[in-house]
Amino acid sequence: MQYFSKIRAVRETDKGTDILIHIPDEWIKSKVMKYSKEAEIKLNDGRTITPEQRKKIYATIRDITLYTGDAPEYMKEFLKYDFCQATGHEYFSLSNCSIETARNFITHIIDFVFRENIPLTDLAVNRTEDIDKYLYCCIKYRRCAITGRPNADIHHCKGSRVGMGRNRKKIDHIKLEIIALSREWHTKVHQEGEEKIFKTYKIYGITVNHEILRELGLTVDDLS
Repeated sequence: MQYFSKIRAVRETDKGTDILIHIPDEWIKSKVMKYSKEAEIKLNDGRTITPEQRKKIYATIRDITLYTGDAPEYMKEFLKYDFCQATGHEYFSLSNCSIETARNFITHIIDFVFRENIPLTDLAVNRTEDIDKYLYCCIKYRRCAITGRPNADIHHCKGSRVGMGRNRKKIDHIKLEIIALSREWHTKVHQEGEEKIFKTYKIYGITVNHEILRELGLTVDDLS
């Protein structure tokens, strides 16, 4: 879950800097603070959306409208409002939003594309800005991290493969790296090795915790 808020106070201490952030939502108190012990904070450095980010956004929106038949302007606004509702972000403009907002918006659009099974005119990996979230999204929707095709296999990366002295029934998948690959690319990776293929497409395996495995509905038999 992402939250967007303003910094209320900054205080220097002998051990570093304390930052006070206010999030006006009781849900975070009752749920997040009860179960979460760590959080990631990203600060807006004042940089605005880049031409490359804007190009990726509009190219992906164009692909969506070609599939749905909706007007590009309508789809742009729909996706922006959907993003704001899902993240708590305030309404923004693609002309001057921050780099971080554009980055997160692109991730949101790709998630939408995968969820709705919308074809793209370019590889989804070329459209992404956050490779970690993209790779997670591929696993979530069983989409090949290279081609974006559906019904991908879940591949254990080198050094994390089931069967390498590990009992499938007792193995703990935490700290093991996995990635979603189409059957074609899954076979190639096993035959040719990961190093060259992963380097070419700038992809890699990601680690997941128990909660994410349950969320993804993964079992030992899903992994190979």
